Amino acid sequence: MTHPADWDVAEAAGALRAGRITSLELTEACLARVVDRDPAYGAWIRVYPDDARAAARAADAVLARGEGGPLTGVPLGLKDVIGVSGLPLTADSAVLEGNAATEDSTLWTRLRDAGMVLIGHLHCGEFANGTWGVNPWSAEFSPGGSSSGNGIALAARMIPATVGSDGRGSIRMPAAFNGVTGMKPTYGLVSTAGCVPITFSYDTLGPMARSAADCSLLLSAMAGRDPRDRTTLTQPADLGPFPVTPRPGQRPAAGIRIGIPRFPGEPMSDGISTVYERFQKDLVGLGAELVPFDWPVNPLEPEIGRLGDYVHILGAELLYIHEQFADREHLYRDDWRQTISMYQQVGSAVDYVRAQGKRAEYVATWHRIFAEHQLDAVIHPASLDELFRSAPLVEIFNSKAIDQPLEMPRMLFGCWNDANFPALAVPAGLSPTDGSPVGMQIIGTPYTDATILQLGIDIQSATGHHLEQPPNMGTAEPYQSPQRYEQHTVQPAFLRPANPVDPLIPLATR
Repeated sequence: MTHPADWDVAEAAGALRAGRITSLELTEACLARVVDRDPAYGAWIRVYPDDARAAARAADAVLARGEGGPLTGVPLGLKDVIGVSGLPLTADSAVLEGNAATEDSTLWTRLRDAGMVLIGHLHCGEFANGTWGVNPWSAEFSPGGSSSGNGIALAARMIPATVGSDGRGSIRMPAAFNGVTGMKPTYGLVSTAGCVPITFSYDTLGPMARSAADCSLLLSAMAGRDPRDRTTLTQPADLGPFPVTPRPGQRPAAGIRIGIPRFPGEPMSDGISTVYERFQKDLVGLGAELVPFDWPVNPLEPEIGRLGDYVHILGAELLYIHEQFADREHLYRDDWRQTISMYQQVGSAVDYVRAQGKRAEYVATWHRIFAEHQLDAVIHPASLDELFRSAPLVEIFNSKAIDQPLEMPRMLFGCWNDANFPALAVPAGLSPTDGSPVGMQIIGTPYTDATILQLGIDIQSATGHHLEQPPNMGTAEPYQSPQRYEQHTVQPAFLRPANPVDPLIPLATR
């Protein structure tokens, strides 16, 4: 019998409902793994063993009555931007030291009502920017950010399910870099009420787990309209359940048209190209039709020697949120202080509106590509190069902005936040160049989340890349974390500013 902490969500749910294990036993197995492995990886900022055991006992009582659903009794970790009433909520920052959530986030309310057991909060880049911790595949590899702890805890088999946030790749990057699965849903599909935002017009919350089926199970519980977050009121009322099983037959993707972008003048590394070619052959084997097209220029991305125009949007919204910390900026970590300094170059209000205009044009471009080629999905690598080594993420972004010689991979995450399309990151195996995990992204148009999840489930039913585990887990040296500037006191509470997007969303639902 495998260790219960090695199970994915579906396996754990099946064992719980069959009575082969109790939620308390499963929770204890995960807590033991955290104690055993986390010192080497640094995934968890806080663990709540007593609360977790109490929740597990309550789940066991529900299961004993023959009640509950597919998530009842399954352990969960939340990124430290997702509020749980009465528990600390710090966005992994000393400026919120001692802060506790005054209300449950809508997301946690829905997962709690589904019967999930909260183990703890996970480390992230400060205020959902940057990286933290050690990649279980190798200490030389970056764990990606900003939902670093989520990806690490899943890859190191400490927990079967987590929820992260994605403002410009923060779910999909750590999923790809740690060899797990992560979903950035359509913007407005999952409520962000009760969470610490990085921005307003980019922020999404989404599941991270070991398979697309697991992500689908989680998203089924998380998605839906919420009056507390008016961006959710534009979603269709009849989304229906998300898929959890592969389609039948040897060619389940027959009739599916998948866009395969060409990157003119941007050749992939040899290792990524090898994995991508194999992935395309797997798709053809499933019956999919591959449709090549030229990758469009993103007008928001940076060019050599200048900041990208997306910074005018993300930076302005971020700085508005951070006005309340003006007297506490000395408590920021060094890398986040550098990032704030970069965002302070965001420009004028006209620059912000102009950038949003370019963003609208970019969204129209992608809708046109999907329509002209009659695509059901687009698939491409998470990055055109192997993942970067463990340099702080802010150095990576700054080097791209000001043309410093620091080498970085050509990552393809932020474009889907610019477009606010749903994107699923799935493991595709290891690069033959350096043995680093390689991720692929599956993208659809807004509210086709179920379509891309189904495709991910079909792919993973025919391949085993999502089942691969890092070697020698738990044998690394203890993680040496970046310097933090806690004052060992209680800082003023976080005040979530009014969302400037809300007035644009009609109160009436469609």
